[in-house]
Parts: sequence; C-alpha cells; structure tokens
Amino acid sequence: MNDQQVRDEVMTLLIAGHETVSTALTWTWYLLSQHPEIERRLHHELDEVLEGHLPTVGHLTSLSYTRMVTEEVLRLYPPAWVFARKAIAADEIGGYFIPANSMIVLSPYMTHRHSAFWNDAEVFDPERFASGRTAGRPHYAYFPFGGGPRVCIGNNFALMEFQLVLATLAQHYRLRPVPGHPVELKALLSLHPRYGLPMTLHGR
Repeated sequence: MNDQQVRDEVMTLLIAGHETVSTALTWTWYLLSQHPEIERRLHHELDEVLEGHLPTVGHLTSLSYTRMVTEEVLRLYPPAWVFARKAIAADEIGGYFIPANSMIVLSPYMTHRHSAFWNDAEVFDPERFASGRTAGRPHYAYFPFGGGPRVCIGNNFALMEFQLVLATLAQHYRLRPVPGHPVELKALLSLHPRYGLPMTLHGR
C-alpha cells in the first residue's frame, strides 16, 4: 500500500471501531435489562475473574461469557446491518443468475435471524456461542463484520473495545431503560434506536 492507502486504512479502523461499538453497547444494555438471568451470569463472571480490578486485554481470554454476550448482541443487532458487494464475474446462487458487475446487497441482520440457521432466532441467548454449540453452523450464518478479503479492518479492535467497555461498566453498574420510552429500530448506516435509548444508572 502507498502512504495514502495506509492512512485511509488506519482512519477506517479507528472510526469504524468506535461508532459501531457505541451502537452495539446501546443494544447490549437494553438486552441485559430485559434478561436479568443473563445479566446476573455476566456479573458473576466479571466478579470472579476481575475481583474488582480494571479489565485489561489480558483478562479477555478468561471472560468467555462476556465474549458470548457480545457475540449474541452482534447477532441480533449488528451495527453494520446491510452492505453491498459488486459481482466481479457472472455467477449463479441458489438458481438465481447474477450478471457481472451487479451490486449484491447482503444483510447480516436478516441472516442472523433466519430460522434456517438459528433456533428461536429472535431470542437473546448468549449460549449459542458456547464452545461446541457452533459446530455445523454455516460459516456465513454469522458475519457481523462481513467476510472474505474485505472483512472489516476494525473487527478485532472493535471486539476488544466492546468487551473492555462492557466489563468495565457492568462490573459496577446496571442500566435500565426509562419507563415508557419507545424502543424501535432505525436502520441508517448503523442500526440505531429510532428515538434514542435513555437509561438510568444503578449501582450494583
């Protein structure tokens, strides 16, 4: 890569790895507030592993349930909910002819909720990502960061940041939605709450 390309890649990594994480964390707090048993299990792991200390990258391999929570959030609410790819050559997919230079629209949001790949697809269940539970699942049944040579350059940075922020805050606080506030999707470049998602902070 030339200097301009390197600069553009670094900027993409930093920008994509922050805005998407903030959106994913918004949905995380909402989902945890609606599933107290999952929240309790997350808190138990954080207390046991961190023992009150600030989480670091070194803790991430031991925070397996925290990782499962983040993966399940990204399944239900992938910030990059839709994107396009250009067919560089003619192809056929499932009986559909794809002309060369066609724009193909892919939707992680739709695929992640498809009953052909996921049992009880609308249910928030981090255990889907437990060791051994992913065997036999098609590779691209789950692609919150895209895939192939054009996978999001910020994916590992975003996952690291996502888990560290979640662990840091959930270690000390619970977040609860403001009663009566509507929760609806707004599909922009990222998958946002249409009316925002104001929450109150409660010490554990």
